[in-house]
Amino acid sequence: MINPLYLRSLQLLSGLEFSAANVALWLGANEVREQHPLWPTEHMHPGTGRHPDLDRKYSSAPGLLDIAKQAGIKHGVYPGTRIPFVATIDFTIATGDWHASRLIHWSCKPRSLLDSAPNRARMLERIELERLYSHAVDALHVVVDGTKFSHTLIGFLDAHRPPRSELRDPFYRDRLPEFCGLYMSVVDEPIERARQFVAEKMKLSNLHAQTLFRTATWMGLLDADFSTPIVMTRPLRLDGTRFKQRLRAELLGETNA
Repeated sequence: MINPLYLRSLQLLSGLEFSAANVALWLGANEVREQHPLWPTEHMHPGTGRHPDLDRKYSSAPGLLDIAKQAGIKHGVYPGTRIPFVATIDFTIATGDWHASRLIHWSCKPRSLLDSAPNRARMLERIELERLYSHAVDALHVVVDGTKFSHTLIGFLDAHRPPRSELRDPFYRDRLPEFCGLYMSVVDEPIERARQFVAEKMKLSNLHAQTLFRTATWMGLLDADFSTPIVMTRPLRLDGTRFKQRLRAELLGETNA
């Protein structure tokens, strides 16, 4: 996945992880790290390395071996050895302003596997270790099973997510405020007609207008309701933060989003 936050792409291991990464970016994460290691022995806090002022407040993170021992859960080794294997958390997400940044850990496991996988008991043990580790490093832990992601939402986020090149391009970046202001002046018109009106006012090509509309909705500058289908022959349905706010509360722990 091309990540609009920074240059590197995200290396994702499943369709659920792809969907979850899209949602995390759309909800306003300022950092998304995939497969962050939970080292067996004491190590640097997962929050270190993001900002020098933040690093000073972090103490070392406990090793997962000690956490597993205290919980009475087998840690596990690499097959055929006595070497403790290195566990990973699917996503480490940072939100908030840098001076008050907070971490959220997501364990991505499809609901079908959580309910009936042959190794379900061991899977739940691993999730419990991830939860305990998160608690030890003062991070929120959330199990993401896909049930909160409708096909409608994931389709929209995938189609509307702008590449980083567009977000940094002055042609688009500098025109977004005017585009959104003009669009909201005719927001009661069908989407296609409203977009055409803005394109004519700003002397934009249809392609440029489509790109600005897509970027504005994904960034929330046009507060589109992604919980329902967007129909180009109907007015844009606005969310009023309700749907997005609920997801931020459930997945990021932000009750005042």
